[in-house]
Amino acid sequence: MFCRVLLVVSFFLSFLPGKSQDQTLDYFLQEGINNSPLIRDLNGQIWSNRIDSLLIKAMNQPRVEFRGYAFYAPIVNHFGYSEILTNIANLTTVMSVSQQIFNKKTVDANLLKADIQKLSLANTVRLTENSLKKVITDAYLDAYSTYSEISVNLELLTFAKEQGKILKSLTENGIYKQTDYLSFTIDMQGQELQVRELNLQFRKQISDLYILCGIRDTGVFSPVKPELENRSISKTEALPMFTRFFIDSLRITNENILTDRNYKPAVRWFSDAGLINNEPSVIYQNFGLSFGLNFTLPVYDGNQRKLNHQKLKSEEDIRTGYAVAFKQQYYQQLQQWLDELDQTRALLPAVRSQVRNMELLVNQEKELVSKGNGSITDYLIAVKNYLSVRKSLTQYEVKLLQIQNEINYWK
Repeated sequence: MFCRVLLVVSFFLSFLPGKSQDQTLDYFLQEGINNSPLIRDLNGQIWSNRIDSLLIKAMNQPRVEFRGYAFYAPIVNHFGYSEILTNIANLTTVMSVSQQIFNKKTVDANLLKADIQKLSLANTVRLTENSLKKVITDAYLDAYSTYSEISVNLELLTFAKEQGKILKSLTENGIYKQTDYLSFTIDMQGQELQVRELNLQFRKQISDLYILCGIRDTGVFSPVKPELENRSISKTEALPMFTRFFIDSLRITNENILTDRNYKPAVRWFSDAGLINNEPSVIYQNFGLSFGLNFTLPVYDGNQRKLNHQKLKSEEDIRTGYAVAFKQQYYQQLQQWLDELDQTRALLPAVRSQVRNMELLVNQEKELVSKGNGSITDYLIAVKNYLSVRKSLTQYEVKLLQIQNEINYWK
């Protein structure tokens, strides 16, 4: 039986590589962000937004066009289009230029609209990165928790292998009953099964972590206990969670400005130069130029201006409601996590003390059993209790990291 324990321990130790193969949380965070298709998409939209700003500026530049037009309407035996209307023939080749003027405020408003879109996209990138970091950290901590539990179980299996040889010898010499030794054997077999189940769980968690981070790998590694920073808040307004409401306010304000600009007078100058002729014999006399102004003033469109302002006012009221509700939720949620962090930290000294006491008890029971003076049942109970307390300690330590991860997300 204990040869099998040795083989099992060796088998599972092969899945726990040395420090040279450690892959830290920072590695997975960086890979997750670099491989995120959503973040790449958002960064692509930010790049495209720069083009939009250039297009707005370009649209306000003078527009130059070349127009060519040739026309002939013959009159045969007094039949044909009216000569007075068609002039029989027409040849036009001109270069024209036009530009809207006195519209700097409209251009500035459109440029601000593009800038607001860029701010919104950049803020969405920050929100996406924060959410992705939180999810990856949680997944890494789950794997670390399982890995720690496997390590404790393997440690005790290795310890049991050595202890089993002594028990077997003592049983053969009649110091312990065969049933006691059998109970020990059965208990160790249950421990082996638990390690197998934990290993399957660990492999699944590692695979999920690779998939989440977009990493093409199937190997296992030794998770390292991460050191999560304790972030501080300088100004909540600078956090992406709050910035999105500020950006929405800018957008609505700018939309109101653009709505008003649509009802301002529009002035466009134009000019052209070239050839316009309907009589080939004097074509050399018909080279010339022209220039002028085009003026447009909106008068009535069914009261759309007022309706658009009402619509934007409704959007602003909704935005304000969401902002107020989120601010209240934010501080309540953050305080809840901070309280839970303090409460969990307060439990750790007692749990660590319990681990030390249980370890001392296991060593004492081990010494008694080795000398044939102790009870195998008491020894197994002590080992199980020690495992339970060690598992609780790991769970509390991981829970502290998970709570800190939640706090960092909100901060």
